[in-house]
Amino acid sequence: MKTFKVNLEIQALNPEQVGEKLQAFQDLQDSLEHDDFLQAVEVIVQNPDIVDFIKEVVPEEGEELSLGDYLGIAKKAFTRFG
Repeated sequence: MKTFKVNLEIQALNPEQVGEKLQAFQDLQDSLEHDDFLQAVEVIVQNPDIVDFIKEVVPEEGEELSLGDYLGIAKKAFTRFG
C-alpha cells in the first residue's frame, strides 16, 4: 500500500480540536476496512441524526447491554429511522 501526502482544511475552534479530529480519522482508518469506512461515512452524511442516536444508546464504560436493551435500541432505531 502506498502513502500519500494530502493538504486538508479542517474547521476547528483550536489546534487541540484539529488534533482530535485527525486522531478520530486515524482511528477509523485503522479500525475499518476501506469499503466499511466509506459506507460508514455515507451513512453518517445521509443521516447525521444517527450520531445523536448512537450517543443516546451507547452504554457507559464497563456497562453491558442486556437482550432487553438491544431490543429497545432496535425498536427506537426503527421508530426513528425506519
